[in-house]
Amino acid sequence: MKTAEIESILEAAEADSLLSPEMEFGTAFRAAGRRRRPVTDESLRNVASAYASAGLLGASQIATAEMLERLGNAPRNAELAEAIASGLPQDILEEALRQPDGFVRTADALRIAAANNQPPPTAVFSAESASKEFDALLLGALKEGAEILLAQEDLAPARLACRLLDVSLAISPDGLEADLLCSVAEAAGRSLGDGLLVIHGLGAAVLSLGLAYDSDDGRAVAAALCALVKSCAAGTSLTAAHAGVLGLEARRASSRKSCAVAILPSADLSDLMPDCESEGAAPVRTVLAYSDEGPTLARCARLAISRTAPESLPTILGSVANCGGDDLESALGADRLRDRGFSEAALDRVSRALSEGLPLNAAFSRWVLGDEIISEDLKLAPENFDSDGLALLSAMGFSRKDIANAEASVNGTAEDVAANAFRQCGLDLSVSAEAEIAFATACSDALGGQTTIRVSGRNGLDMADTAIAAGLSALLVGIRAPANEEVAERMDRILELADELATEAEVPYESSHGVGPSGQGQNARTRLPDRRKGYIQKASVGGHKVYLHTGEFDDGALGEIFIDMHKEGAAFRSLMNNFAIATSIGLQYGVPLEEFVDAFVFTRFEPAGAVTGNDRITKATSILDYIFRELAVSYLGRDDLAEVDVTHDGLGRGAGDGTREPAEFTEEAAQLISRGFSRGQLPDNIVILDKKREEKLSEDESESDSLNAPEYLSDACPNCGSFTVFQISEDGEAECDTCGQELQDTSEIPS
Repeated sequence: MKTAEIESILEAAEADSLLSPEMEFGTAFRAAGRRRRPVTDESLRNVASAYASAGLLGASQIATAEMLERLGNAPRNAELAEAIASGLPQDILEEALRQPDGFVRTADALRIAAANNQPPPTAVFSAESASKEFDALLLGALKEGAEILLAQEDLAPARLACRLLDVSLAISPDGLEADLLCSVAEAAGRSLGDGLLVIHGLGAAVLSLGLAYDSDDGRAVAAALCALVKSCAAGTSLTAAHAGVLGLEARRASSRKSCAVAILPSADLSDLMPDCESEGAAPVRTVLAYSDEGPTLARCARLAISRTAPESLPTILGSVANCGGDDLESALGADRLRDRGFSEAALDRVSRALSEGLPLNAAFSRWVLGDEIISEDLKLAPENFDSDGLALLSAMGFSRKDIANAEASVNGTAEDVAANAFRQCGLDLSVSAEAEIAFATACSDALGGQTTIRVSGRNGLDMADTAIAAGLSALLVGIRAPANEEVAERMDRILELADELATEAEVPYESSHGVGPSGQGQNARTRLPDRRKGYIQKASVGGHKVYLHTGEFDDGALGEIFIDMHKEGAAFRSLMNNFAIATSIGLQYGVPLEEFVDAFVFTRFEPAGAVTGNDRITKATSILDYIFRELAVSYLGRDDLAEVDVTHDGLGRGAGDGTREPAEFTEEAAQLISRGFSRGQLPDNIVILDKKREEKLSEDESESDSLNAPEYLSDACPNCGSFTVFQISEDGEAECDTCGQELQDTSEIPS
């Protein structure tokens, strides 16, 4: 094979995604180049600590970004000082102040950094050193999201040349294109030299041929494909047994030196091989593909059905495609979404996202709907729904049952249709861990080793132990576990306490979990002062004693009530006490007293009848009617709800015998006496000393400015006898300030 021919074959294979471009081994496999070491308690604890630190870094970056976003674009210095006191790092604040739009830009940079944080490198241990005694520590590390490779042999260097080969794309409607696969494998082997060729898509290849993954035929075909690729790429022999399975002739080993061949899982093949339909020797996890028209069957799935039940393929394709169009309507209902504020533009974005295969959680997230729709149309805070669309649906008033049904409808319909179709064709996609190990073992035997399988948390450590016993390497992939119930409950209590503390300080506390249906959060509760004013009114309604206690804010507004009944049943008294508590909480959260009055006056139930002990109300239709008429008269000036026209204020002498009318209730009076007790008027025997003193001082100053009082002489006026004589000229002339008599000389005044 000449150089020009090799280059031509490689270029065509790369264009068809059959072969990946040449890359370093470390790009395809994160554990590349790392040396194996024995499993120990200390090493596993270090791995768990490293991944926990990485998770903490990401969480702190997100939390800091949220603190910056709450500050807005142009915060004041006082707000920034409070943020620093609340834990905002000083260096982050200084960075945000350095440039225009720094707060928004810095918050975005922190979110991007959190999303792009590289996890710690894969921990590589020798498979033979792993034992049951380390299971607890292994599980602890996996719960922190660790990636651990239990390897049977040392790995190739990270800088080694590498290519990925997807053997499933060498399967056409006519069967295996052996010549194509052999030419591509040989060209790849010659181009790599001492490099490594990694086989992918074995599970998809078996499915494309219409074989079950866990069948003997499926395992035999997969092993034969591995042997064929190795014979072409590495120049080894192809045995008659493997060749017979594929319908080929046996091959002898060549004398040329070429690359090694292995089966290794890759974390993400989308960038390396966009059309690869399964990794390594793993089974196909989903047979769905997505396009602009919605979900459809993947290439390997179409080939599988065309081989097993070709007459049903059009029907199955139509059933799968129709699952994407009506997801939104069947899940939540477009009309219900419109009633809750979703515009046509929002519905279109969600529908397109669902048709492209996004789950319900992502389809209703901030990144699909956009900040403008969430903030302006739905009246919610966009930053609370970065990736949590289910929380947005909850905030819009959908119940947990609605969301669960919608999630099941959207996320499972197409998969269920496809899975049922494959079961009818005799191809069950649900594969056991034992079948996966048996499949990988057959392929490993054909290659002579160099096979690794991925073990997720779903299968646990038992699968890893079985794989190691079979001579395979196991890549354990952990998922960072969410908080357990104990932590979640404690966090709920902490958030409730933080809400109460913030309310007492009259600072609204913003929680990512506490957004109401209106999107504006909860109203702050105004607490009553510890030492408060109010009054107690004793009365009898229909022969039943009622004690009404009130508590007031500093400005005299009603803030709480207590209702005590005398010699009533425990149930009725408890009901009235709790009704008073509910009313008090409503008043402290800003519900106007007028609303309570309009709701409860003239309600009718026993006890009812004549009222004694109240100077404005003589009869009531119920206890609540009496209480809220009394409150309306005392705090709202609703004399229309009173029955006796009395202006007596309880302290003065009343209008009948008083010398002056009661004055209007003032802010100064509210600091000293109860507004409800005086019924909004200042009693005639109450004097606000500080105010009167100021008025007297101002009057004295004005009188001293307007009048020049003369200096009187010690002698009395001869005309009227008053001692109000004062001198009016230097010649001795004088005048009496009382009678006005003028005296020519002070000597005229008798001594």
